[in-house]
Parts: sequence; structure tokens; C-alpha cells
Amino acid sequence: MPKKVDHTARREAFLAAAHRMIKKFGISGVTARAVAAEAGFTTGALVHYVDSMDDLLVEASEYSARDVRARMLEVEALDDPMAALRGVLHLALPTDADKRGNWNFFLGFWERSVHNDAVRKVTHLRYEEWLKRVSRLMQRAKQAGLLAEDLDIPSASRAAVALIDGLAIQVLRSGKSPTAQLQRQIVDTFIETWLRPRR
Repeated sequence: MPKKVDHTARREAFLAAAHRMIKKFGISGVTARAVAAEAGFTTGALVHYVDSMDDLLVEASEYSARDVRARMLEVEALDDPMAALRGVLHLALPTDADKRGNWNFFLGFWERSVHNDAVRKVTHLRYEEWLKRVSRLMQRAKQAGLLAEDLDIPSASRAAVALIDGLAIQVLRSGKSPTAQLQRQIVDTFIETWLRPRR
């Protein structure tokens, strides 16, 4: 009798393997054969679950986003609106090896989006989700009287996302990486000088 295959578990294994390898080696350093081997299966098994490397990349991106999304939702649910805003922005910073790996993954993903419609669509959806989360957090803090009354939420949320992106580029590509403490300090300074009520 043939062994029953848990297709959900196998797909997860492939996505987890792809995610680990892309974080470590970048997109250009990952092949279908390498991902299959990392997951403990053959390349032939992998092709039953994804149609192409770009398909695998899109699926691996969603796999990665699930974990990040869950952590952000937990912080977003904090009772203190400012703690929630600050916590979510801090969470997005590449302050440890795992987060730097995630950022390397997404930088490669963004590069790939130039050449592939499916990857580009997912990139746009991720950015829309991220901007909406930051906007939502700022709006909540503003309604609580903790941010400036005249704060332009769309512009401020764009600025916050740009700040996080810029810090990530500095950490990963500049050769002069700001420490985790400095990254958080820069975000806190942005909040206090740009967003808080004028005194």
C-alpha cells in the first residue's frame, strides 16, 4: 500500500527550505535542486508543488510574511497606542540576525519584482499592507491625542516606512551598519520630533 503523503506538510517543508536558503544565500544563489535537498526531498517532488522558481519565491514570501504579520498583530493589539506604534516600527528594523535575514530575503524579492509580474504584484500587496498598518497605528494614536492634531497621516506613514527602508539599506548594504540601539533611537527621535504634539 503506497505511503500516504501529507501534502500540506510537504509544501510547508519546501517553503521553509526556500525561505531559509534565500535568507542565507540570496535569490540568485538558490536553485530548485538546492531547495529540494534542503527540505529532504528530490527536485521531482518539488515540481509537484510549484510551477517555477518565481512561483516558489511568491509562496516563500507569503510563508515569511505569515510569521512577521503575526508578531506585528500582537504588538499592534497593545493597549497603549504609542507603545503599539513604536513597537511595530521597532519590530520592522533589522536589529538581529534573523531580521537581517528577512530583510535580505525581501530585498532580493524586490529586485526580482522588476522582471516578474507575479512577484511585483505580491510586492505591491506587501507594501500596501505595511503602509495601512502604520497609518492605522498613527490614526489610533492621533485620536487618543498622542500625536499632533495637524499630522498628515498618509505623509507621516510614508515617511515612517521610508525611514525603516533606509535604515535597512544602511544595515545591509552600506558597510557601516548602525547598531540595533541606534536604529531604535532614530525611530524614537522621528516619533518625538515629527509626530508628537508641539510643546
